[in-house]
Parts: sequence; C-alpha cells; structure tokens
Amino acid sequence: MSALKRRSIAAAVILVFIILFVWFAYFAPAGTYFQLYDRERKEVLLFTPIEIGDELRLEIEHSAEFIPWFEYYTVLPDYSFNLDKIAVAGYGAGVPAEMDVSYRIEGGLVWMEGINSIFPEFKWMTSDTYMKGLTLNGEKIFDFRTLPDKSRVKGSIIMKRGYLS
Repeated sequence: MSALKRRSIAAAVILVFIILFVWFAYFAPAGTYFQLYDRERKEVLLFTPIEIGDELRLEIEHSAEFIPWFEYYTVLPDYSFNLDKIAVAGYGAGVPAEMDVSYRIEGGLVWMEGINSIFPEFKWMTSDTYMKGLTLNGEKIFDFRTLPDKSRVKGSIIMKRGYLS
C-alpha cells in the first residue's frame, strides 16, 4: 500500500472520528427534562429528567375555600401535558362543576376524571400561600412557597441535545 493511500485512509478515519465526536457532543439526543423557569428573573428554577407517561401533580389550596386541590397531568408523546383528573376537598366557588366527566368521592376528595385537557406548557403566577408543591411520579420536586409571591413561572419539557452542551 502506498504512503499516499495510507495517509488518505488515516485522514478519512480522523475525519469520521471528528464528525462522530461533534455529533455526540452537540447534536445527539441527550434526554428530555422538565424545566421550571422564572420568566421575570430569567432563571431556571428546576431542571429534572422526565419521560413520556410520567405523572406530574400540582398541589394548591383554594384561595377562598381554603381546601386542598390537586391536578394530575400525564406527559404525552408530543411532550405536552394532559390534565387527566382533579381532586378537590369540596366543591363550590371556583371548583369546576359543569365538566362532562366522571365524578367520585373518595378519601374526603371529589375526584373529576377523564378531563383530557391538553397544555403545551404551563404558565403560572404563583402564590406563596396557596400554591404548594409539584411532584413527579409521587416524588416532590418543587415547593412553590420558596418563590416570591406572584412569581411568573413557565413549566415546559426541554429536549436536550449533545452531551457537552
């Protein structure tokens, strides 16, 4: 094999290695994450792995009735959020009563199931009194009471690319 041919093969191998390195470093799918972002302070508050089918639960307290309120969301294949069900410790002012969904009472809560309302992302104005916590698959991942009152936050799913970015 001639020296020119060996150098050409070596250069091709190095080029392939560089292309693969750049692809893995900056373009390869590196996972999906739930990001909670403070829109006013321009600060990431939470960045945690999330997968299709995972369940997020938002816990709030009704501001007039002072009763617990839970919203359950499932992550869909397009990385949006499906509001599956709501559980509230009562009914009255501000509690949805006209939805065409199944209702049941269990554990002191009124459960409204089969809601199927889709949210591409969450945009909340928080309350340091009434907005409590966020759980992912039963594990608490964020306490909204740690934020200043009336913080404007956005929750969305971020697809991370590259292992060095």
